[in-house]
Amino acid sequence: MRERRPGADEIANLKGRIAEAFVETIFRRAGYTVSRIGRESQVQRLVKLGADEFLPDFLLRKLVPGTDAGRPLHRLIPIEVKYRANVEAFLAEYGDELLPRIGDQWPELCLVLVTDHPAPRRSCFQVIDLSVVPAEAPLASADLHQIRDLDVYETTVREYEGLVRGIFPLLRLGASAP
Repeated sequence: MRERRPGADEIANLKGRIAEAFVETIFRRAGYTVSRIGRESQVQRLVKLGADEFLPDFLLRKLVPGTDAGRPLHRLIPIEVKYRANVEAFLAEYGDELLPRIGDQWPELCLVLVTDHPAPRRSCFQVIDLSVVPAEAPLASADLHQIRDLDVYETTVREYEGLVRGIFPLLRLGASAP
């Protein structure tokens, strides 16, 4: 009996799962508490708002300076992670519908796009921060380490880019092996 090789959709799905793990670890290293709230979470319906079926993968939590009364405050940021082979093509095709579809329900969402084929001088980890996107502007991504508000070090991002560039090509080889 011949062993079945994974198809392109299965490889993309696997890259997406690996991308989620990398992004989770990057944010943990940046000092965030990361809670899975996506489809695999036990608490996914506790944070669901509205009728749409969209639900972020993670909820980031980080302590911020407290109130005058001394109570601690935490910043909460919903994170969605997607693997996309070509970020620019994805934004050109789906960018116009992303903001209206997701922005009303999750206005603070950060969409992290992970790619193993970034444009020249771009990172494998790119972010669309819906909280700062002007309504009339087309969606565009920024490299994760360039979003100062998220406080992620460039050295951390570069370390994980090395993993993306090392692991993702191996997955393609496994799919094409005879």
